[in-house]
Amino acid sequence: MLKIEKNITDKWNLLLKVLSDEIPEVDSHFQHWLNEDIENKKLYQSLKEGGQYNGLLFDKDELFNNISAKLSLDTERKTPLYRKKWFKYSISSVAVIALSIIITLNYFTFHENTIPEKVEKNIFDPGSKKAYLLSMKDEKIDLSESFEVKKEDGTVISNKSEGVISFEKTTPVKKIIEQQTIYVPKSGEYELVLADGSRVFLNSESQLAFPSYFEGDTRRVELTGEAYFEVKKDGRPFIIQTPDLSIEVLGTSFNVNAYQTNPYVNATLVEGSIRIRLPEKQESFLLQPDHNFRLDKLSEEISVQQVNTDIYTAWVKGEFMFRNQPLAEIFAQLERWYDFTIIYESPDIGKMRFTGSAEKARPLNYLLNQIQAVTDIQYKSEGDKIILYK
Repeated sequence: MLKIEKNITDKWNLLLKVLSDEIPEVDSHFQHWLNEDIENKKLYQSLKEGGQYNGLLFDKDELFNNISAKLSLDTERKTPLYRKKWFKYSISSVAVIALSIIITLNYFTFHENTIPEKVEKNIFDPGSKKAYLLSMKDEKIDLSESFEVKKEDGTVISNKSEGVISFEKTTPVKKIIEQQTIYVPKSGEYELVLADGSRVFLNSESQLAFPSYFEGDTRRVELTGEAYFEVKKDGRPFIIQTPDLSIEVLGTSFNVNAYQTNPYVNATLVEGSIRIRLPEKQESFLLQPDHNFRLDKLSEEISVQQVNTDIYTAWVKGEFMFRNQPLAEIFAQLERWYDFTIIYESPDIGKMRFTGSAEKARPLNYLLNQIQAVTDIQYKSEGDKIILYK
């Protein structure tokens, strides 16, 4: 059984009393603790305002609800944590809260010599900026190295910026528009700027086919996998064709998840408007900002609902954000980024749900430890495989 030192418990007691307004922030004992270490100030500010601590993102409302669940409280937080009069528990309850935060939730680190730091070898380091450019002439260019080339159709292709490739139209030598394909392998991601100025962020194991520059009344690209689009307005519709549907826009920001191995297709609109068309149906769907369109490819069921778009676009900002999602869905994302194979000892494990956030730059075991801490799931690594078991 883990023993919590009394001085640690007393500090959590003091901190939580200030957060719950039982004692004022100007209390001399609290101010003494606050000024002992810069980490104390960071921890207090994080708990008070929510956001990020030690590189891990968290939501203060979820934090309160998680703590309440650990204490078997039949309540959800409706007022800010620092105004909630919920600190009415004994020292043993404070210990439970401390354990919930420090150990079970893995959200914070309390700097004490009495708590040994766990050191473990990283498994499956995170992905990086990498992709390949495939041309009509069967050329395959590794985009990890800088280059600039002018094609016969007048397009200047360059990747002078790390992780970004751009296409610029100039005077053509021959009147022919070359087709280009960008392929991002597992454990990679890449950004491209199309000739019309539109930006596309490609996720792992994704592919985008497009012309060097757009001519005619429409702009058309083909996507397999996941991409976030920032389409520049120029008066012509921009059409994204996936294996299961097409999306038409004029100028907007949105995310499309259309992996062929996924049982669903998602389109999430951040701003502007998009129209979604299904090839075998007469109807179309006009999506409004902050809404998600989801097609179940097996049942052909369609749902449109208002969502927190950050959940669907966090990957573009270098983050993972999971909200009550099945582990099977979560690990499908992690497999692509960390390039490993997941094995479930029991199919029921994949149906379990998890909520959490982390930076994509962290190694895989960081996320595995988060999941392990709040569930009864264990994991082990064997070569390029991760095995989940109970």
